[in-house]
Amino acid sequence: MNEESRNLANRYLNFLSARSKDTLKSYRASLNIFMNFFQEKSWETITIDDALFFYNNYRSHNGKPIQISTTIRRLTDVNRFYEWAIENKYLINNPLKLYVKTLRPQLKERQCLSKNQAKLLLSKIEDYHYYIFTLFLIKTGVRISEFINISLNDMDLSDRSIIIKSGKGNKDRYVFIDDELLLHIKQYLKYREFLNPKIDRLFLTKSGYKLSEGQISDYRRYLRTISKDILNIIVTPHVLRHTFGTLACESNMNIEILSKIMGHANVNTTMTYIHSSKEFRKKEFLRVMNNKDYL
Repeated sequence: MNEESRNLANRYLNFLSARSKDTLKSYRASLNIFMNFFQEKSWETITIDDALFFYNNYRSHNGKPIQISTTIRRLTDVNRFYEWAIENKYLINNPLKLYVKTLRPQLKERQCLSKNQAKLLLSKIEDYHYYIFTLFLIKTGVRISEFINISLNDMDLSDRSIIIKSGKGNKDRYVFIDDELLLHIKQYLKYREFLNPKIDRLFLTKSGYKLSEGQISDYRRYLRTISKDILNIIVTPHVLRHTFGTLACESNMNIEILSKIMGHANVNTTMTYIHSSKEFRKKEFLRVMNNKDYL
């Protein structure tokens, strides 16, 4: 696309600068991919046929196959940009609006760990830092971007609470500390003093500094490797968040309270965790159907 179109996209991204780094990264990628796909066009000359062409032909990137859900997300992000541009009177029409409403992502089982799988994963983690990271994510359900920014002052052990500042949507919320996590945090705080902390972040590198994106990438690789070997599942920090939500639902936590703890803008998002595990649904189905009083 022409320079004017790219400038408008950058203006939109600047407008969203308060969003998380991961969200901005995703939006920027979607807009750049779409603009590069239609280099001879502008936002004003894009048509619904172009959207259809993108959907049918954006199937690989750097030689890697692209999932349909990813293509739909790209179009949804571009549609969101058009809505902003129209609301702010930069553009008049949104050629994607009606088409995006017809798109339906493929049904995909939300991946999470069972209680036993979570315990097995923890038992196999030998690196102390990674053990604490993993336990904390499973027990609180925080996003990895929130995790690395928690400071000592954000935590109140006497109240068993941690304030998550400027989470997704730039909102603050509280997460809480159970007995097991409390014990491990107290132990970690003693260990943390030996790291000669250079910053007030709760979780530090082994040299006492803030965790960098590269170090979080190392943690992701560690999780991926160890989980693939013992569980035949690729575990990521987001899978640990899904695990927290699913296990909390299976333990009958109040859905509205869980929604606030997880920082969901809409309780309907949290509702997807209710019996989201296929194995749990099957177990519950068989429990009811095999009951002699059923029929």
